[in-house]
Amino acid sequence: MTSANSPSAAELPDLPRREPYRTWWGSLIVVAVIVLFVGTLVLVDDNTSGAEAIEPGTTIEVGDGVTYVPADGWSVIREGTTPGSTSQVAGQGATFTVAVSEWEGTTAEEVERTKRGITADGSIRLTGDGASFHTDGGLTGIALAYVGPHLQGRAWVAVDEQSDVSVVAYGPSAAETYQQTAGQVDEMVNSIRMTGARP
Repeated sequence: MTSANSPSAAELPDLPRREPYRTWWGSLIVVAVIVLFVGTLVLVDDNTSGAEAIEPGTTIEVGDGVTYVPADGWSVIREGTTPGSTSQVAGQGATFTVAVSEWEGTTAEEVERTKRGITADGSIRLTGDGASFHTDGGLTGIALAYVGPHLQGRAWVAVDEQSDVSVVAYGPSAAETYQQTAGQVDEMVNSIRMTGARP
């Protein structure tokens, strides 16, 4: 028989209540990591089941009026494409992903969020602090560079703070093909337009 004074009979004290977690930050970082690593997986084989050839000069609309022109010979990757928010193409051991989202913060805040997404699993590290860029299409922001065990890449972050739209482009490549594809990736970044994002 258990004594009324024994520890098992004692009433447990109320634990302090915790405030509910705000999960949207974590969710957004996870999305960025998924976009980056889906691109990395495609590096292994450009001829995935979801690859579709693109006519040269085709303009792809990503979402919110953001468009770009894939490099000649690259293919759309359906597994890495979400209509209205993300578009991914691949070619020559590299991928290029453009992600568009609503963003009420500043460019600097979006850059920090992108950095956290890139380095989240610890296998990829940033090189340098980032550099400003400006394209012929009027896209202005910060470019980041990163390396991993088998890849090398860059990311470009731009925010239209008037219409609260963020554009982040990722260009990971297999380390051995990085120099070969860098020029094509630069051309695709230069082709990005935010025509429909501005009021």
